[in-house]
Amino acid sequence: MDYSIVVPSYKRPEGCRDKTLAVLHHYRIPKEKIFVVVADKEQQAAYEAVLDPKTYGKILVGVPGLPEVRNWIFDHFPKGAPIVSCDDDISGFIEYDASVKRHERPLRSLKEIIKRGFSECKKADCRFWGVYPSANGFFMKPTVSTDLKFCVGPFWGCFNPKGDVKIDIGQGEKEDYQRTIQFFQKDGAVVRLNFVAPKTAVYKTPGGLQFGNRFKREHQTIKRMMKRYPGWIKLNPTRKSKMPEIRLMDPTKVKNVTKKKR
Repeated sequence: MDYSIVVPSYKRPEGCRDKTLAVLHHYRIPKEKIFVVVADKEQQAAYEAVLDPKTYGKILVGVPGLPEVRNWIFDHFPKGAPIVSCDDDISGFIEYDASVKRHERPLRSLKEIIKRGFSECKKADCRFWGVYPSANGFFMKPTVSTDLKFCVGPFWGCFNPKGDVKIDIGQGEKEDYQRTIQFFQKDGAVVRLNFVAPKTAVYKTPGGLQFGNRFKREHQTIKRMMKRYPGWIKLNPTRKSKMPEIRLMDPTKVKNVTKKKR
């Protein structure tokens, strides 16, 4: 199908070249579909000097800042256009396989995953799809869900919502939670492919969001999100992470369960 893959990247041309673009090339994604989005013309020149032209179609000059560039991408492409977003530090993909030891194997076809994501969106009459948030076959399942489940930021797709969805809290912290909530509130469903996950080094890859006091920023962003979306978010102290973590809740579903118990 006719989709565009966008790879926002900031001051990581070598990493973008050696990870995400190399992975997309491995899966034979046509380079004409791949757009690397950078902050300014200076970054454009730096990336053009490093990237392999066989692995991407065009470098787009967007705007500085992760939320800002996410919103810029929605504004840049036509409304309704199928877009796939990839972080610049993806080192591979795995898929669920119950027949092997760890219940996982390297993903066979990224093209089929992209096709499946958009196909499931059409079935569910929604615009947003994502994948399992952890690259661990023990927790993955051979299922597709359409209820409110977190869709991780490094890899996802959507039919471009334009101004319907906008990241405007924080400097990029928890932006994937914000996006999941907004799409669900607008469409009443989000698709998640629970049998595939990207391999990334969250909180470890230099650059990107690893500037200043990220721990403090995460706390501040969560506080603002809980105020903006009351009943949709709660803290998740059980998750092992050096950063504050949250989980999503569907308040309408919770209310329905409560009524049934009465």
